[in-house]
Amino acid sequence: MIGTDSGRAVRRIDDVRVLRQAQFAEDAGPMAHPVRPDSYIEINNFYTVTVYEKGAEVVRMYQTLLGREGFNRGMELYFRRHDGQAVTCDDFRAAMADANRRDLSQFERWYSQAGTPHVAATGEYDAHAKTYTLTLTQSCKPTPGQENKLPFHIPVAVGLLDSSGRDMPLHLAPRVTAPDAPTTVILELTEASKSFVFHGVGEYPVPSLLRNFSAPVVLAHEYTDTELAFLMKHDSDPFNRWEAGQRLATRRLLVLVDKLLLADSVAQTFDGEDAGVTAAAAGAPVAEQSALVEALRSTLRHAGLDPAFREVALTLPSETMLSEEMDVIHPHAIHRARLTLRRTLAEHLREDLLEAYHGNQTPGAYSPDPQSIGKRALKNLALSYLRELDDDAVHELMQHQYDHATNMTDRLAALTDLVNSGAPGRRQRLEHFYKEFEHEALVIDKWFTLQATARGTDVAAVRELARHSAFTLKNPNRVRSLVLAFCNANPAQFHAADGSGYDFWAEHVIALDAINPQVAARLTRAMDRWRKYAQPLREKMRAALQRVADAPALSGDVLEVISKSLAN
Repeated sequence: MIGTDSGRAVRRIDDVRVLRQAQFAEDAGPMAHPVRPDSYIEINNFYTVTVYEKGAEVVRMYQTLLGREGFNRGMELYFRRHDGQAVTCDDFRAAMADANRRDLSQFERWYSQAGTPHVAATGEYDAHAKTYTLTLTQSCKPTPGQENKLPFHIPVAVGLLDSSGRDMPLHLAPRVTAPDAPTTVILELTEASKSFVFHGVGEYPVPSLLRNFSAPVVLAHEYTDTELAFLMKHDSDPFNRWEAGQRLATRRLLVLVDKLLLADSVAQTFDGEDAGVTAAAAGAPVAEQSALVEALRSTLRHAGLDPAFREVALTLPSETMLSEEMDVIHPHAIHRARLTLRRTLAEHLREDLLEAYHGNQTPGAYSPDPQSIGKRALKNLALSYLRELDDDAVHELMQHQYDHATNMTDRLAALTDLVNSGAPGRRQRLEHFYKEFEHEALVIDKWFTLQATARGTDVAAVRELARHSAFTLKNPNRVRSLVLAFCNANPAQFHAADGSGYDFWAEHVIALDAINPQVAARLTRAMDRWRKYAQPLREKMRAALQRVADAPALSGDVLEVISKSLAN
């Protein structure tokens, strides 16, 4: 059961979100590199999510493989050997191996091989023998300079749930029986494929795989919608409980994307009103959403779940995450699909969302304690769903919260909802916020980001914001808050059909390169994945990249990123 102390689980989920959204994309793009890069043109380009975030996951896997006590033994030996010295990844690995008398030579591949391993899992239940066989198969796609990959050493944490949602005791061959059998075991996948046999399994189980995200891999298993809803309701592992909901939501969103793309294709053969009707019908919510709606309703109503966990469990996968699930990215269809599902959920869960909003108020003086933080998060998530209804009652809630907020969290949340809805008073409150905090630089950064990422902010609006007296290209934080925020976190508008977003990007990469090459290189990375986009966006992106490549006197920072992006 996930009780009122789920802070560790929420933190883990937040870390994995960053890893999947930023690092997995880096691993799959032209700038893919190992945690320990072999070479570079400009060292500034290697302060990356791979080095830091994936590197942290690699260190974390030592504890998963060796246990907390084993990890502590390794740390103690590491400090005894190397305190005050300049050391390497291999020195750290050697200390872990020697302290625990383990062979970790294969584990070194996490440092030397780029790319995100993919692990496919299949299960087979034998009712007569009461065994469950889990087969894990790993692979890793080629990355620049590394065509063929050797098998990684991957720890896969596994549990099995019975039909009541309880964890089964796990008896893993060759140790068929064991006293006090664990309910989670770490399977070590070191070969291309390996099968693990569990004995004494009295009924067909639902597997809970990669618990607590035990390795930075992409896991594939053919769960049914019913199984995902079951895991979302019952799994004792909070990460996998969240993960089940994300998989279910992603599945429904990708179905909607396909329907919208089909509708657009069909609509091109019609004229006038018929085309609009066809597109609307093909993109409409269907009964297939019911499993997700009911799973989210159950989570929303579950008073035994910490509000902070309910908030992350109810948050849909981002547009960037959805794009990584597609072979060819259609940013506008993804955006429309996500809006469609948000509106569907708001309509079906309106009363539950209102109850969550009113039931998680935090009256009195502001408090940063975990319970209050969780309540504010759940309350503001509920309000963000309700804004999709765009009715007067919800407008009043948003206006009242902005006008009476006692903390920045609530005020910014309300302002974000106002800006992303049709509520009256949006412009006046944006101006009020600026005037109140114009001398607080970090707050004004948030003011710029809020507008840069709003669904109605197009390229023309961002250009207008760039002319604001508070904006300057010479302030890196201000550039990140507006230019990078728009290019990286507003995909539907950045990928405008006319290519105007790419023109904006190219202009600012070139301008920034003369002022701050490091920030310019970060902005350049917004186009890393250009080859995955649908035509004609892909060709417009390539042309913008070439425009930057042809600019005179480019810094080494930008030149490295551009040349790798354009290379075959």
